[in-house]
Amino acid sequence: MANAIVTLDGSALTFLDGLGGLILPMATIPTFPTLKGLAWPVGRAPLQSTLKQKAISGKETRLQLYSFGLYKYELTFSYLGSGAQNQDWQLLMSFFQLVAGAALPFHFNDVYDNAIAGQVLGTGDGATRSFNFARTLSLITEPAQDVTADATILSASDEHEQRMAQPWEPRTRLMVATEGAQGGRWWGESEGRWPAAPLPGEPRDSYGCGDSFAAGFTFGLASGMAPAQAAEVGARCGARMLTRVGAP
Repeated sequence: MANAIVTLDGSALTFLDGLGGLILPMATIPTFPTLKGLAWPVGRAPLQSTLKQKAISGKETRLQLYSFGLYKYELTFSYLGSGAQNQDWQLLMSFFQLVAGAALPFHFNDVYDNAIAGQVLGTGDGATRSFNFARTLSLITEPAQDVTADATILSASDEHEQRMAQPWEPRTRLMVATEGAQGGRWWGESEGRWPAAPLPGEPRDSYGCGDSFAAGFTFGLASGMAPAQAAEVGARCGARMLTRVGAP
């Protein structure tokens, strides 16, 4: 299968093939907990850092230290429960200890700015197989981190693809495994199986069947279909490809 990425309502869908990979944040980095007493609004401001040096002539030289701007967040909590029904205070204190204060990194989910839609993720050139997630904000382009995938598609018979899929599972809504003539299964936010689609002709070449399934499944999800319906579309695409020879 060919490595490909598409956006679905601001998230991403990945196909794994062993030929390339995505540059992602570590899956083990913890996320700041959701606490009931978080007040509105959440304060956020961009940060930059610049070195300045002034010569005796009065000319000033400036050096930008950050390739991309950082964001500073300020959170206000109207209350933090600590009783039997609400232990937000204990959760916040334990999270602080978990990351050792400012020593270790953690993710923060900004509920007011956590989706990217309608953006180009990369331009294929026949050689580049790894792309950073990024978004464009009017005049600038900045990297996007802590991406949640709508689905990760892999072949259940390919051990290498299974190993590549493991880091994605904690941050994927649906894991989708194709099983050839047995159809396949999905699990995650929901789970189920789909049967193989009837062949519209004589089987000729399996080249491209996985990619065709992935394309059909992607189309189905992007159209608002449930996983079972999207898998049915993908299975029909894969079955049709099986009746052709080589790349279309």
